[in-house]
Amino acid sequence: MLMDNFSERLSIDDIPENVLLNVEVAGFGSRCVAALIDWTIISIVSFCTLVIDANSRHDGSIGSLALYRFFFALFFFYPLIFEILWNGQTPGKRVLGLRVIRADGLPATISSLVIRNLVRIFDFLPMGYGIGLIALFVTKRMQRLGDLAARTLVIREKQQVTLKTIQEDMSVHYLHITRVEPLPSFIQIDQLTEADRNRIIDYLKRRADLRDRETLSRMLARQTAEKMGDEARAQQFGYNIITNERFLEQVVRTFEVQAHMQQQDNA
Repeated sequence: MLMDNFSERLSIDDIPENVLLNVEVAGFGSRCVAALIDWTIISIVSFCTLVIDANSRHDGSIGSLALYRFFFALFFFYPLIFEILWNGQTPGKRVLGLRVIRADGLPATISSLVIRNLVRIFDFLPMGYGIGLIALFVTKRMQRLGDLAARTLVIREKQQVTLKTIQEDMSVHYLHITRVEPLPSFIQIDQLTEADRNRIIDYLKRRADLRDRETLSRMLARQTAEKMGDEARAQQFGYNIITNERFLEQVVRTFEVQAHMQQQDNA
């Protein structure tokens, strides 16, 4: 198993469902929020257009062929134009830090963006983005039909690396332990490296978006315990996420305590 460190993605080479690119594939939640932002903008523009059209008509009628054409163009060209002008981003994707790229990791081309948005029509079948949602969940890289046809991915972009972002990258939101509770004596990190620490942090920060969380937590907990020299404990880890992640959180917390003590000694 391999999970790269200090990267914006999780890469595990012996599980075929995961991505080996040096990027983080955007999760379902972030894509939904980005889409919601875009649809809100489209809805506002549509509503304002309807109001202006209604006020301009003296006979009180609503709608026209030109108006319907405008709505179709807005629906189709809104994402396409923004993704072309903003190199794979719509306003919603920009707010969430997402971007469309080619599946090989290179920037999306105009032709791929056109194909991606043309096939969007089929993603909406039979209703309510049905096929698109199914495709997102069954494909290896969270790709809808448009992405598959255009060979594109939606990724989460890396932040510019600064001292502040590095510190933020190393911080973990603990779910199963607190920072004040005593750490068990069997957590010995002498045999672990910063790469091991970063690997665990990488998992803990992205666990909510992982589709095979039980398996990954088990594999990482076992690997970490084995490297600590605790073979017996390694074999005890099964598919209980709480047990596995509690152990991993304790390991990361031990690194934090050790670093804090070193800072105090150097002060």
